[in-house]
Amino acid sequence: MALASLALSLLMLTSSAFADESLEEGFAPLCNGHDLEGWVAMHGGDFEVRDEMIVCTGRSNWPSWLRTAEQYENFILRLEYKTYYGAESGIYFSAPQAGRVADIGFEYQINGTGQLTPYSTGAIAGASAPLARANNGSSDQEFQQLEIKLDWPKLEVRLNGQLVQDVNCEEHPLLKYKQRVGHLGFACRGKRVDFRHVRIKRLPNQVTDEWKPMFNGVDLSGWTISDKCSATWEVDEQGVLTSADGHGYLVSDEEFYNCEWKCFIQPTLLANGGVFFDWVPDNGRGFEIQIEDILDSNDPTGSIYGRVRASQLPRKQGEWSLLHVVLQDNTCIVRVDGTTVAESSSMNRRRWGRISLQMHRNQETIQWKDMMIRQLPSPAK
Repeated sequence: MALASLALSLLMLTSSAFADESLEEGFAPLCNGHDLEGWVAMHGGDFEVRDEMIVCTGRSNWPSWLRTAEQYENFILRLEYKTYYGAESGIYFSAPQAGRVADIGFEYQINGTGQLTPYSTGAIAGASAPLARANNGSSDQEFQQLEIKLDWPKLEVRLNGQLVQDVNCEEHPLLKYKQRVGHLGFACRGKRVDFRHVRIKRLPNQVTDEWKPMFNGVDLSGWTISDKCSATWEVDEQGVLTSADGHGYLVSDEEFYNCEWKCFIQPTLLANGGVFFDWVPDNGRGFEIQIEDILDSNDPTGSIYGRVRASQLPRKQGEWSLLHVVLQDNTCIVRVDGTTVAESSSMNRRRWGRISLQMHRNQETIQWKDMMIRQLPSPAK
């Protein structure tokens, strides 16, 4: 009888915990307690639901991860996590589906070390060390309570109630150009990690509705192939645009000035092409952001062609990479997979113009997907 009474008490406590969780104003659970509905495993990520927890089994390793089907901008995320055998892991937010997830978006680092570095528990990986060590006990096989609040530009993270991140992202050189809208996710690094009581509260969006797709995913509506173009431009059933085998341009019908532009690209080994801004038909091509994955090229991928050579080539051949361009008056910033590779504040003679995609080599291809643009305050035409 005593054992039965104890078991009933524990069940009531557990049920009470979930009831309290469901009563948190504005929060919605991200796990139904039975399966991974609403989640997508990436790169062979091995995750399952056990005892109402999302479990990283440890049977897969980097770059595998689990992401939400939905995307989020500003939010409060609350959960508990437990590591085993010194597991290293991470919690992604504002994450893309492709490219270098932790560089394009954010990663809350789970490491297990007691040091205060940009890669220890409580850090924003590679960017911001935790303010304090806040693990419960040894941090291994003990649940840690986590809250991440992103309300741009403010990022606050609390571990077991203690503030470990208090950052103004706009003022942080490594965070200010991070992607602001994306998926939540859990990293898998080859060891078991449990995540429970995962819930989220959306906060008001700021830029989600400002991002507009530049392709309808079906055809080339809104774009014009240049005269005497020998290259082919085709959109497949997945909405991927492929430019191939020749020379020529695909030019937007709409004009832009100050803007953020981003697109995932996947060129073949010797492909040569680029993206032109400030393009005015019959009055000049504007300036180009180069695509050419040759390390000793005069203008490798990400270069502002003929002006600023990309400082590095942080993309891997054969994989999708995010090309991100920010134009603000005379300033141009180019980022590849979350790393700034070229920057100029001397972009003189800016003008309203179109965006043009270039294909510039036979027997090669460049693929483009998820091309988006966000217009920024601009002078009148």
